[in-house]
Amino acid sequence: MEFNSQEIKPANSDLAVFTVCNIAYLPKALVLADSLHEHNQTRLNVILFDKKQDLNPHLESVDITWVEDLGLPEWKQLAFTYDIIEFSTSLKPYIALRLLKTYSRVIFLDPDTAVYSSLDPILKDLDALPVVLTPHYTKPQPDTENESDLGMMRFGSFNLGFFAVRQGAEATYFLNWWHKRCIDFCFMESQFGLSTDQKWVSIAPCFFDFLKISFNPGYNAAPWNTFERTLTGKKNGHYNVNNDYVLVFFHFSNFDHADPQYLNKRASSETGKRYELLEKLGCEYSRKLKHYEYSMKRPPYTYDYMSDGSYISPTLRRAYVSVKHKLPTGADPFDAGGPVGSFAHKNRLLSRNSQQQYSYPGLKQAQNKKKTLGFVYFMMRIILRSLGPNRFYDLSKLMVYLSIYRKEHVYWKI
Repeated sequence: MEFNSQEIKPANSDLAVFTVCNIAYLPKALVLADSLHEHNQTRLNVILFDKKQDLNPHLESVDITWVEDLGLPEWKQLAFTYDIIEFSTSLKPYIALRLLKTYSRVIFLDPDTAVYSSLDPILKDLDALPVVLTPHYTKPQPDTENESDLGMMRFGSFNLGFFAVRQGAEATYFLNWWHKRCIDFCFMESQFGLSTDQKWVSIAPCFFDFLKISFNPGYNAAPWNTFERTLTGKKNGHYNVNNDYVLVFFHFSNFDHADPQYLNKRASSETGKRYELLEKLGCEYSRKLKHYEYSMKRPPYTYDYMSDGSYISPTLRRAYVSVKHKLPTGADPFDAGGPVGSFAHKNRLLSRNSQQQYSYPGLKQAQNKKKTLGFVYFMMRIILRSLGPNRFYDLSKLMVYLSIYRKEHVYWKI
């Protein structure tokens, strides 16, 4: 089923603005919707990546489309292959293509974004070129011991929490290329050169000479680029960036109510500094977000579970990719009694405890696991001394390669 005028009804029939999220992220999408309507009198199209269900309260400020209604034949296989971040980002170019069948211009914004002024500057950019992108930042990161541009090397040059496209052969060409890559390789595996939908667009300028790379600091202001973007007081009712630019939208990535200035996300050269207007912006966003968080339930992501309630771990998702070509085609991968369920049971890849969910390890977890890490390093030193430094180095590289579970079908029983 394609998008049509009954499904998506923005106030501006020439423009569609959309976001993607699961139900747990709806409060953020609703803050975005309010800000979009306030400054542009445009409704937000929310594509929900969860099983269709009644939403309480019923939402009248946004237009909802469920992922199962997008008309993509293999959507269940994608929902099983990818986690929520990978799955929702994998279909952004596909959704933009569908919307361009009806609307002449399409803008994507991440759900954790708020709009602060008119989107007209973006529409003017689209008058000049058919695709608009923004870099994560436009000046080199401060040259400090703990900071460099390695993050951009790992996660991509452009932040795809925003992009804009207009109808035409060029944008369609770009979106079809991007869509194919996202369907096949939208994995969050930065150690192997992949970062969901985002890293692919880093190489897009090599293939498409019609991309508009905007250096406007009022677009996509975010925790990772505040070192180069100074927020200044309101003029004509709008915040300004670096004095000369209007703040169009701010990307509140990984927002923490306890840390509205995002000091944990900023360049290390900025740590400990406080900026009154940035804090004000964060506190305003926090207040609006809490309003919706308090009034809405935030259920677990429904595509994290098999039909019998068993939890689908990230390892099962990657293992599924590695053996998918050996399993019967056409079967519902979420069916606990089907071939994927049988495969998962054979390999002990399911947890019947729905509360025993996997959480991705980060720096905070590492700090809390010092004893465990100490033991691991102790064992690694023993292996190092047993093998010698050169063979240990080769082994460590081999282990990184073998961790690509989606390529290693030999691990699993079929």
